[in-house]
Amino acid sequence: MGALWGLPVPLPDQPLPLSPSRPDTAFVWFLNPLKSIKYLICTRYKWLIIKIVLALLGLLLLALFLYSLPGYMVKKLLGA
Repeated sequence: MGALWGLPVPLPDQPLPLSPSRPDTAFVWFLNPLKSIKYLICTRYKWLIIKIVLALLGLLLLALFLYSLPGYMVKKLLGA
């Protein structure tokens, strides 16, 4: 026997092919938890994290400026 309308027809003496048994849910996230955490955090809070990092960098620059300001003011006043 051949194919009928492009579909293969099983011969009478061959067993019917069974579909592979697959679980209902995927457990790939369980095997690689860091990747799943990165996906969850980066997709939801990407722009918030970028804004927080930029704000912290700005505050760090301001703190360094205020920390070094008195020393440079004294040098400027004393002409050193």
